[in-house]
Amino acid sequence: MPAVTFQPGEKTVRVKEGTSLFDAAHLAGLPVASSCGAEAICGKCNMTVLSGLQGLSAPKPIEEILLKKEGKPPTDRISCQTRVVGDCVVTTTYW
Repeated sequence: MPAVTFQPGEKTVRVKEGTSLFDAAHLAGLPVASSCGAEAICGKCNMTVLSGLQGLSAPKPIEEILLKKEGKPPTDRISCQTRVVGDCVVTTTYW
């Protein structure tokens, strides 16, 4: 099972492949910003990938639209749309 590490704090959880970053954060006991309930509307649940970008699913068109709309860099991902397929380390501004 892939490991997702959340920084700061070095909280690591092992998740089933295909789990969203959004759900992985909740499993780690971390809050996730969201006003749409993980429906890919608000874009507030973005996270920055510090390492392991290859351990995440490819961005879907809706995710690319949200990231562009929010002016986020290519290292950011919309956590409700991003699936874990391997080990990664992520952070966000709201932790």
